[in-house]
Amino acid sequence: MANESSAAPGPRKATAFQLVFMTYAVICSGAYGLEQMVSASGPGIAIATLCLLPFIWAVPLALACAELSARYPVEGGYYRWARMAFGNFVGYQAGWLVWLANLATNAVFAVLFANYAREWLPGMSGTLHWCIAAGLVWVATWMNYRGIRIVGSASVLLTILIFLPFLALTLLGLLHWRFNPFLPVVSPEKGWFGASLAGLSIAIWLFSGFEKLTTNAAEVENPSRAFPIALAFSVPMTSLSYIIPTVATLAAHDRWSEWGESYFSVAARAIGGPWLGAGMAFGGLLSNLSLLMVTILGQSRLPMVLAEDGLFPASFRKTHARYGTPVVSLVVGGVILSFLVRMKFADLAGLFSLVQVCAYLLIYASLIRLRSHPAPAPFPEVRRASSVLGETARRAPFRIPMGTAGLVGMTLPSIALSAFVIMEKIWPSGVFDGRQALYVLLLFASGPVTYAVFRRVAGGGAPPQGPARAARS
Repeated sequence: MANESSAAPGPRKATAFQLVFMTYAVICSGAYGLEQMVSASGPGIAIATLCLLPFIWAVPLALACAELSARYPVEGGYYRWARMAFGNFVGYQAGWLVWLANLATNAVFAVLFANYAREWLPGMSGTLHWCIAAGLVWVATWMNYRGIRIVGSASVLLTILIFLPFLALTLLGLLHWRFNPFLPVVSPEKGWFGASLAGLSIAIWLFSGFEKLTTNAAEVENPSRAFPIALAFSVPMTSLSYIIPTVATLAAHDRWSEWGESYFSVAARAIGGPWLGAGMAFGGLLSNLSLLMVTILGQSRLPMVLAEDGLFPASFRKTHARYGTPVVSLVVGGVILSFLVRMKFADLAGLFSLVQVCAYLLIYASLIRLRSHPAPAPFPEVRRASSVLGETARRAPFRIPMGTAGLVGMTLPSIALSAFVIMEKIWPSGVFDGRQALYVLLLFASGPVTYAVFRRVAGGGAPPQGPARAARS
């Protein structure tokens, strides 16, 4: 049975402790996926990029999400922040873009899971690969159907298990330190500029996702306090999870030019023997399960809150009577992902990075706009968030200690990187690609087109002061 979300009886919520692990899981879940940076850029540039990106990419976004989630702890997160700042149309574009990005990255996780399964199924056929990837999608969908608490508890356990093989690899790598892990600084096949660009898109992907769980604010206890805490812990946890194992592995295993997809398993086998190689491959399975499981939380809530605001078909508002989960959105997302897992990893990652950076620009714009022009009282998000904050609001929730000029300066490096990602899609290797440009144009045109279609299907769309579900402490 399913009822309207407004009639949901109040399922159990995630704690701040669980949110820390879920936020870490949705961003990182181990160092899997960074291996190609090392061979593409060279060890020195790759490690330097991993050290630099947290400050110019991850920290600004985490701070922006922390302030907005503390001030406006509403279900829908970044979508409703953009809606409060700029109205229905821009808010919908933010929600639509990140929904597409979530679908793409979730398909990546399912594909990578099936890739790691080749450790035990080396002769895997294409059909079996698809069955494993699609099967994982529906396992993660079922876990999300049961509610955020089971996802939160599972993320804590999976994170601990994922840490173990990397801990063993790091300790063994440090004990067998024989090489300078920073040399060569630059890949001999590339100059400094080319080497820096080669691994940048992967690094951006690695440090993205801090905003994903803000869509689940109504399912977290005291979200105005929990989100700043989770974001504060997740940034250093993510950074260290990438940097330390990479340095330790390169120090003991000087074959940086061979690093590629799933190479941590190869390096672990060379440093620690077959048992560590198998453990690292098994950790890769758990990592992608964890990433998929938690990211589906954000993916499934976006259509629900869009439907609540009259910007998506009304059927997406339906939630389970007991678990409070968006049943229709979960099922539709699972079906779409089952088709997407047939795509290539590179195509999925490219789709993710393109739409994700544009959504980030809208988050920064929303922060600056709402800082200078606070959302007016008629917005239900503002009224309900104020009642949620209560005493916390009177004590002033988290705020970045900067004025408007400081916020603009803080976001400039991220804006520059976003522009680079977009330009690289249209002018790969400095040559204009008309076919790719048309693809980009159609991708972004899908936002305005679906906005017009869904508003008509939903009966015209709710005005800014229409129904919306805010977080409840």
